[in-house]
Amino acid sequence: MERIDLHAHTTASDGSLRPAELVQLAARLGLRAVALTDHDGLDGLAEGLAEGRRLGLEVVPGIELSTRRDGLGSLHLLGLWLEPTDAGLRAWLAGQQATRVERNQRLLARLAELGMPLDPQQVARQAGGPVIGRPHVAQALVAGGHAATVADAFARWLSRGRPAYVERVRPSPEEAIEVLHRAGGLTILAHPGLAWRGERARQLGELAALARAGLDGIELRHPELAPDWAADLAAEAARLGLLPSGGSDFHGAAKPEIRLGEPPVPAEWLEGLRARRIARLPDHRRPC
Repeated sequence: MERIDLHAHTTASDGSLRPAELVQLAARLGLRAVALTDHDGLDGLAEGLAEGRRLGLEVVPGIELSTRRDGLGSLHLLGLWLEPTDAGLRAWLAGQQATRVERNQRLLARLAELGMPLDPQQVARQAGGPVIGRPHVAQALVAGGHAATVADAFARWLSRGRPAYVERVRPSPEEAIEVLHRAGGLTILAHPGLAWRGERARQLGELAALARAGLDGIELRHPELAPDWAADLAAEAARLGLLPSGGSDFHGAAKPEIRLGEPPVPAEWLEGLRARRIARLPDHRRPC
């Protein structure tokens, strides 16, 4: 079976491989296509696309956006086939980045109050790129001797409900869907196994609401999606007209248990998504 991976992260957010290195790994593994979906930014796409052209491997330019629904917590949406230079999307992302910077400042202040002061420059060095998130703070906590591992840092300090957790202002899923569609992209609900709290009936109701808002697809292959829940989601997605997608959520050394290209995602899913994306484009932007 030809395989694809439509969810992977690089050093442009919280992964450990540069975009070109990730594309090279995908080529070595024999993947037909890989999507670069860094958190809240597009800065790795130019390098990854160039390496894909050099190697003859399809690279889908993407992003992962964090959204929030009151009462349901965080929902992550993937945008696929985005234009890296889209001015409107970049302006919107700049506003989102400002909320992340403000959250990071409050997070570091909270850690200092707890007796764990961190140098902001050290945290920035852990990131190695423009997007600084909690994983980089966790790495700095490990480097400072305040936690044994990144997982330990989250479990003790940084996860929701822990002493240093600070919520970030996030857009609604509807706003993110609209923004990604304006930029010519498809919208995919990421890792539904992690997305919701509560009863499954309520979760399926939320999926229907997202479909009404224009959601295009849902990840039905992901390392943390249980088979029985995947089957229920697949049936509901088919009823709602949502397309299947999937990926590893690869981060490299930050999550060494996750391997690019696993679980296997069939290449024919890519063609279904591509057809939906082309159908959404205005006539003058459709390929001849």
